[in-house]
Amino acid sequence: MALLVNDLRYGARALLKSPMFSGVAVLALALGIGATTALFTVVNGVLLQPLPFDEPGRLLAINETHPRIGRFSVAPGNFVSWQEEGTVFAGMGVYGGTSLVLTGEGEPEEWRGATVSAGLFTTLGMRPPIGRDFLPEEDQPGRDDVVILSQGLWQARFGGTPDVIGRTLTLNGRPRTVVGVMPPGFEFLRPDVVAWVPVALTAEDRRNHGAHYLRAVGRLKEGLTIEQALAELDTIAARLEQVFQESNKDWRVEARPLLEVVVGSSRPALLVLLGAVGFVLLIACANVANMLLARATVRQKEMAIRIALGAGRWRVVRQLLAEALLLGIAGGAAGLAIAAWGLSILPALAPGLPRLSEVALDLRALAFTGGLALLTGVVFGLAPAFQIARPDVTESLKDGGHGASGSRGRLRLRQALVVVEVALAVVLLIGAGLLIRSFWNLQHVDPGFRQENVVAAFVSLPPARYSDDEQAIGFYRRLLERASTLPGVESAAVTAAMPFWNDYVQGFRFQERPEPAPGEWPATNYYAVSADYFRTLGIPLRRGRLFTDRDRAGAPRVAIINETMARRMFPGEDPIGQHIHVTAGPPAFREIVGIVGNVKQYELDADAPMQTYEPFLVQPYRRMTLVLRTATDPALLAAAVRQAVQALDPDQPVSRVATLQELVADSVAQPRASARLITVFGAVALLLAAVGVYGVMAFTVAQRRREFAIRIAIGAGKGRVLRLVIGQGLTLAAMGVAAGIGGAFALTRLTASLLFGVTATDPVTFALVPAVLAGVALGGSALPAWRATTVDPVTALRE
Repeated sequence: MALLVNDLRYGARALLKSPMFSGVAVLALALGIGATTALFTVVNGVLLQPLPFDEPGRLLAINETHPRIGRFSVAPGNFVSWQEEGTVFAGMGVYGGTSLVLTGEGEPEEWRGATVSAGLFTTLGMRPPIGRDFLPEEDQPGRDDVVILSQGLWQARFGGTPDVIGRTLTLNGRPRTVVGVMPPGFEFLRPDVVAWVPVALTAEDRRNHGAHYLRAVGRLKEGLTIEQALAELDTIAARLEQVFQESNKDWRVEARPLLEVVVGSSRPALLVLLGAVGFVLLIACANVANMLLARATVRQKEMAIRIALGAGRWRVVRQLLAEALLLGIAGGAAGLAIAAWGLSILPALAPGLPRLSEVALDLRALAFTGGLALLTGVVFGLAPAFQIARPDVTESLKDGGHGASGSRGRLRLRQALVVVEVALAVVLLIGAGLLIRSFWNLQHVDPGFRQENVVAAFVSLPPARYSDDEQAIGFYRRLLERASTLPGVESAAVTAAMPFWNDYVQGFRFQERPEPAPGEWPATNYYAVSADYFRTLGIPLRRGRLFTDRDRAGAPRVAIINETMARRMFPGEDPIGQHIHVTAGPPAFREIVGIVGNVKQYELDADAPMQTYEPFLVQPYRRMTLVLRTATDPALLAAAVRQAVQALDPDQPVSRVATLQELVADSVAQPRASARLITVFGAVALLLAAVGVYGVMAFTVAQRRREFAIRIAIGAGKGRVLRLVIGQGLTLAAMGVAAGIGGAFALTRLTASLLFGVTATDPVTFALVPAVLAGVALGGSALPAWRATTVDPVTALRE
């Protein structure tokens, strides 16, 4: 230990004597270690850490599936059957989304809420630390006048006072008593949910096997497996299919670990980014190793003297490794600061990342950083240490000796490291180029509407105060009239379903065709809209006509379909004049009077589904979206829209106001974040590769100074010397590019699931990146090449 302390003390003094070298080396390592630590912390918090529930490995998310629809939500009647007949679950619960409007407490406020069954929190193993959970009898209609608040809402809205328990709040026009507060950080699938109320299934709901609108969670009994759960659920589903042919035909059950559902599609993107940042770390290590090899030339005589005085080669290696470890530790400390800064801006870079509140620098992340710092110190220090510890002692100790043999060996190693750096940079930059091109393609997909200068305001009327359809229609008609007069508004409309926000999916059939067999009804996205909806969003009319104000209750019922439905359901036929019945509302057929363009509903990279529109005057909804097209910046209308709603009903809030461009941008948040992060990593890799090329060429010029002097003295022109040096730099880059392209062909296939509109072997990207690297190599070689041409032969030959 005494020798180790001496080695570290001497190493620290040696590094402090070379502040420029030490600073650049620490910075390079800090960039690599900091980026890797930040990404590891994210992966650890999102993918590796168990969910913050009791024994989360036994929790399963349960969905129903259909051959034509795929994975879907759960029908309440089917869930009740699973509860009554199942034996593999220790507990089960269901939940759904809702909106809760608080009134009577100052300005009305809308909360994102959830309806949950009385057993859900018990199933999760998570109970309110303040107050209590829902009682079984409170999960019944008429007795469900209770609410549980989130910790954040309790602190922000009610000051964190304990007397909130037992307090009565008016939510959606109904009094509800606060009975509990959930623990800090409790998030269940949606981080914006701030209040929970009982789902309170009615007797009719419990017999409903056809409406799928709930999500289910089950806790396996100890010792049982997912396969056993699936076998039992499939048995129950098969029995239900026999009993309820009309609603349950071909419906089956799927169970997955709850963590898989929470993480969603973020897993492949995070793993790709973690691999990318690992490349940055390797490039940083290669760069520092290169710097240490360059420093070896200066310290050649020092090491020769040590060995001549009796120091063993391992003793010299240990001293040099101590210096490398000090660099690694300093780089790790600086990298930890960079990682902390990166995590602080993570919500802005990746706003849609699941489990964001659980991402933090914990003990595991600190241990990872410490291990990484020590490992990198050994990795980049080992090869230079062994190279330096094998000098030609006799040659090095001669007056004016240069140890040419050792220098040439180190030069070859440095050149090899540069080739590796360039190869890694090529792979990383090609991956970045593919993701950037993919994101570019996504941004330029036609969503089917004009998103510029459109603002959407989401309004949810409480059923307790708007129980009659005419009341809801009257409110939204008055709102349209008032909103149309706002300054800058060109047109106004309302819709029950909004692209990239919410949806309604309904089964349908045609009057002119035989009724589909039970369970085989096709599905359509359903929209109840006002007459100006298509003009406001800029959805083009392809054939027929649009809605007018005459299309209201009492008039012949009409509908409009999109091109996808017309193509799929009427190949070679004219759909105009046909009659469609959708399961929303009372049984009635609507005459198809128009065909409009396709609209992207969920994602820009997904095909437009079949879509059916109906006048909202015939089929009103309580929760609708006000859509305004403006001649000015739509974001400026937010306050005016809220005032318009308040003028009609002082107790009615607007839950959210957003531009249509913001909604579309939110749908590509994950690919945008991936493209941003990998672009940053690629830029760092490019910079490090440029530094590596420059360092090797500068070292080469310094070592060959006499050679260049002789060449110039015997008549070589400066252009020839310039070409010689630049040619060597480009040769190294070409070797790295060739190796990198081969690696990219093998590795970029792993990103195929993240790409849109571009293949994993896109020729444009594979051609552009080598050109960029060639330019970087040219730039890195230019200054050393210019220095080689300025050598004074007389001065150099006298040295």
